[in-house]
Amino acid sequence: MEEQNKTKKFFNAKKIISWGGSLLMIVSFIFIAQRFRDYGMDFSWLTSPTIVLGLLAVAVGEGMAMVAASLNFRAILKNVSGITVKRPLAMVVYLMSNLYKYIPGGVMYVAGRHKIVVETKGLTHPKMIFATIFEGALFVIATVVVALTLSFDYSLSYLRVQIEDNSDFLPILMLIVGLVFLAVIIPIYIFRKKIGDKLKKFWESVEILKPSVIIKRFSFALLIMFLWGTTFMLTLWFLGQPMSISLMSAIIGLYLLSWLAGFLTPGAPSGFGIREAVMMMFLTGLVYYDILLAALIVHRVVTMAGDIFGYLIGLGYSKIAKS
Repeated sequence: MEEQNKTKKFFNAKKIISWGGSLLMIVSFIFIAQRFRDYGMDFSWLTSPTIVLGLLAVAVGEGMAMVAASLNFRAILKNVSGITVKRPLAMVVYLMSNLYKYIPGGVMYVAGRHKIVVETKGLTHPKMIFATIFEGALFVIATVVVALTLSFDYSLSYLRVQIEDNSDFLPILMLIVGLVFLAVIIPIYIFRKKIGDKLKKFWESVEILKPSVIIKRFSFALLIMFLWGTTFMLTLWFLGQPMSISLMSAIIGLYLLSWLAGFLTPGAPSGFGIREAVMMMFLTGLVYYDILLAALIVHRVVTMAGDIFGYLIGLGYSKIAKS
């Protein structure tokens, strides 16, 4: 009798989460549709087949990159838990949750992934949280590595100019860095024993990540971040921005720095506004202003289209796998 009650509760939880996922899916599409509407774009450039085909290729590339990211996350879950999640489930939930990032607050983007836990026997929520944090940390580190490698000289010269032109810039920058440092260090120091005990207990339950596994996952993160930076560079190029190798490199690196700023800003859905503001700050004077304005909008639209395309691929694969 007790076993039947547990089974009944389990299936009720699955049903509730399934309905909740469908509702969030609808909400995500509503917010995406609002973004499309709010941009009020001039679509005169659609008369050029070259531009249209180029941007479609970028959208498809974005979608395929997200599909690859879903498979990489499935591998991370295997690495940290020892449990193999069904490929269709991992793909469709990961790609569906990716659309939740357009919902203000940024919480549902992460919470949506926990549907995998409900659908997978033996997998726990702490392991899912660990896998999500591990993936995010890899993306952040990879972003910094690629961005600084490709645009270090420009970033350094930009920082030097800001310091020389604005005497208040350096103290403000140091103050911000100091406050962020203290905000992280002080709570860790105060709760160090409790944090240490919990981390030790949790780590004992996690399958050890071998160096070869970490290198493999980090290599994927490097590749995916480079590809995401390349999509913005290609958008500028297709819209008419003349390119050189050095400019391509700088654009990719600076785009990734702006992506990182949006990613680390709490509550900004998919970094909306933050990423564009940082790009305007970095690239004004480096590329044509009118093309930059158009590219910021067009790339957002292309990215959203790519996210939807990736989800449709995952959904299609899931349907085929069940048939």
